[in-house]
Order: sequence, then C-alpha cells, then structure tokens
Amino acid sequence: MITAYLDDISVGDKHITGGRTITETHVVNFAMFSGDWHPIHTDVEYAAADSRFSGRIAHGALVLSVALGLVTFWPPAMKAFYGIDRLRFVAPTRIGDTVHVETSVLSVEPRESDGVVTSQFVVRNQRGEDVLVAQLKSLVDRKPAAE
Repeated sequence: MITAYLDDISVGDKHITGGRTITETHVVNFAMFSGDWHPIHTDVEYAAADSRFSGRIAHGALVLSVALGLVTFWPPAMKAFYGIDRLRFVAPTRIGDTVHVETSVLSVEPRESDGVVTSQFVVRNQRGEDVLVAQLKSLVDRKPAAE
C-alpha cells in the first residue's frame, strides 16, 4: 500500500494484496492473545444457535490485524501507522474464508518533511464480498534530498 515516497503517491493509486485464509488456529490464538473468548468466536454450539450469524465468526480485530499484515508498507517511506477512520465490519468472516485487501488513495496531505496519505481500505472474502471497510491513514516520508 505504501510502496513509494510521498512525492510519488497520487490520489487514485490502487493496490490489491494476496490472500490469507482464516483458520481455526488463527481464531484460537487470537482469543488466547486478546482474552476475547466471546462464544460467537469460540463455542460451536452457542454460535450455531445464534440466528444472526448461524455459526462461528472470526473476531473483527483479528480480521483487521490479518488485513494490515497483508498490505505492503515500504520501510524507507512508511514512518508510522497514523490511524483508522470510519471502520466498519460489514459482514462476518468465517473460519475457512480467504480475505484480501484492496486499497485506493483518497488524499495526500503534504507537510514539511512528510505527509499523511489516506486510503480507502476494503477487506474482501473469496466471494468478493466486503467484510471490513475503513479509511486508513499513514504517515509517509518525502524523498530524501539528493546528496
């Protein structure tokens, strides 16, 4: 997603990542790490009785974490993750779903030595359904001065 210095990023630039399949191991490890043992994620019987989701779903924060791991952040230019706006989990992600990320640059706001790049950030499953949408902000360096 951030694969260039600020000076070389333009509104409308797009990137599509590879995919990752959400597994049982991901869900259990995330529950252990985060302490979020809500039964909609971890209890087959409870989740099967739930009329909204009709089965277990991955943690929203797990899906976001996996998605952030899929995008490219080029270290020479990427200074910091600056924030997320308008984050919504718009559909459930289930164990066995394969997700990928599609980004599009919405704005580039230059500052003295760096700038903020805002990108539309969409996580889609293997059926092309949006499961998470957000606006991701990145703090990006300008090109270094020529020596």
